[in-house]
Amino acid sequence: MRNLGFALIVLAAGAVMGMNRPAQAADILTVTGSISVTNRGPYDPFFDAFFKHHDKSFTKAFAFDLAALEKLPQKTVHANVQGWPSAVHAKGPSLKDVLDAAGVKPEALVTVMSLDGYAVEFTPADRKAQDWIVAIEVDGKGLGIGGRGPAWLMYDTGGKAIAADKEGKWVWSAFSITAQ
Repeated sequence: MRNLGFALIVLAAGAVMGMNRPAQAADILTVTGSISVTNRGPYDPFFDAFFKHHDKSFTKAFAFDLAALEKLPQKTVHANVQGWPSAVHAKGPSLKDVLDAAGVKPEALVTVMSLDGYAVEFTPADRKAQDWIVAIEVDGKGLGIGGRGPAWLMYDTGGKAIAADKEGKWVWSAFSITAQ
């Protein structure tokens, strides 16, 4: 009985702290920095080895697994860039909804980082200039690691091929967003 009471206290504490996600859920995108909502603990140098590799530590974070990203309202964009074989249809939540879920203030500067360390800063004006989505699916298929996944930041071009230099802000293989 004592163990049951202890287990209930631990579960309640986890729920209060926002850490009531299923243990098997694999995080694919983590928002850190100036956020007001958390659902995971602080940086751990052993378990957060990829963050350590990029010299990124944090005291609070909001992590999304695929299911959490899928639960946000989904948008579909038709995007194309000069030099691509063809346009793609991408689906995922808006960047705004992702940032809102983590409690990022609209006036924050955010940096989106890919697995290889490529990072792009987005001012509030940058975010308002386009209807950015965090794509998790392209042409009906999930984005995997080793390709352009787990997440790909992009916007709708209406299927028209935009200049290749504009694609520089389209962070693919995104795993981290830092708000300042």
